[in-house]
Amino acid sequence: MLKRIITGAALVAVVTGFFFLRLITPALFEILIWLLAVLGSYEVASSFGDKIHPAQKWAAVIVSALFTPAHLFFGLVGAAAVAVFSLAVHLSLIVLLYGRAGPVGAGIAVAASFYPALLLVTMSAANFLNDYSTAALLMIFVISPFTDTFAYFVGSLIKGPKLCPAISPKKTVSGAIGGVLGGILGAVAVYFVYGSFGGSVPPWWFCLAVGAVGSVLTEFGDLVESAVKREVGVKDMGRLLPGHGGIMDRIDGISFACPFIYFGFVLLCAF
Repeated sequence: MLKRIITGAALVAVVTGFFFLRLITPALFEILIWLLAVLGSYEVASSFGDKIHPAQKWAAVIVSALFTPAHLFFGLVGAAAVAVFSLAVHLSLIVLLYGRAGPVGAGIAVAASFYPALLLVTMSAANFLNDYSTAALLMIFVISPFTDTFAYFVGSLIKGPKLCPAISPKKTVSGAIGGVLGGILGAVAVYFVYGSFGGSVPPWWFCLAVGAVGSVLTEFGDLVESAVKREVGVKDMGRLLPGHGGIMDRIDGISFACPFIYFGFVLLCAF
């Protein structure tokens, strides 16, 4: 438990540090997003073990490393170019490594190329929203941890029927409900705390809605990750974070919540 707490505190410190770097220029925050995408891609590809050839795994990591900056500097054209490049590389590896790397490995590599990068690219877009950019990023990084924390404690306290025992035997319906309440509380905390410092925050009703839906998506992302881990037979996606597993074990919920949060803020700005 002590190891988990220390690692968690270190993660909070790193993310907070990047938020302060945004005061210099929002571009510096892109380093964090890029690292999350690349490390996440490596963990996803590695979790499949010998089902994917090392060359396919590293090709996936390279594609993931190119995707975020390509989208940042060249928009949809850059993202499309990387997607085409990815397809060409992975198909070529099937031929070049014939007998050692097949279509199954290529499929895994394609998935690892864009998961979580394709989802996290919306975090990159949120980083450059006008007045609401900081509020959007705070929502992304606050709602998911609040959801996970409340889901754990409420589920441990109340217990009750299982949510999805075939995928994650420990998760309960009570924990899922507690997680939603936690996500709403996290969004409301951003509204009051960040707003009290003079930050631009959306209306209270918008925060409630984002907190509720964002928490549901966080829990769905966690179930998706649990399904992948059960399929490949691993407990954690990586070992980078002592007591927490890997990067993907920490950002699975965030990855699924951030697209909704970003597009929600885009619609708010449009109206």
